[in-house]
Amino acid sequence: MAAESPFVEIAKKVAEKILRPPLFVQRGAALLYQVTVDNQLSLTVNVKRPIRGSSAFQTDLCVFEKKSQEVTIPRIVMEFKTGISTHDVLIYNAKAKKHKQVYPYLRYGIVASHATEVPGRLFTHNESLDFCATVSGLSDNYLNDFFASLLKAEVKSSRPLEDIAFGSVSTRLFRTEIILQGARQ
Repeated sequence: MAAESPFVEIAKKVAEKILRPPLFVQRGAALLYQVTVDNQLSLTVNVKRPIRGSSAFQTDLCVFEKKSQEVTIPRIVMEFKTGISTHDVLIYNAKAKKHKQVYPYLRYGIVASHATEVPGRLFTHNESLDFCATVSGLSDNYLNDFFASLLKAEVKSSRPLEDIAFGSVSTRLFRTEIILQGARQ
């Protein structure tokens, strides 16, 4: 990683400060993008320990929740880029979509270290990303608060998605809310 590397470490340190067990953060974690069976109906991947290159993509930063001694699930993925090109939106949108087929409660987004505004191309091409943050020019204190707030909100959003996905709650209404912060409010 080049220029975005310091921002990954900043976000990781903030996450380590604010997350309490059973939540924890990991850099470079691999997450499954498909689960298949062979012609004997045996799993072809290890669903509890995904490996990059074996139906798993590596992520920049991932918040996990430990459900039991053997089971840990991903809650939030943050991918870090310096800027956000159309190619980035298309690629990370596709990755988010694939990961969410396996983990329907997963929240997935991009953080751009050298941008000050979310580009219009994100709104044009996005289907599966849950958030996009631009952090260029933010002071260290504000950056820490910004990441802390984002992580807390995304964990909070992930939990009801898990409940709905696995039938432990039913609902009369589901809606997505758009929250714009910063530059042009």
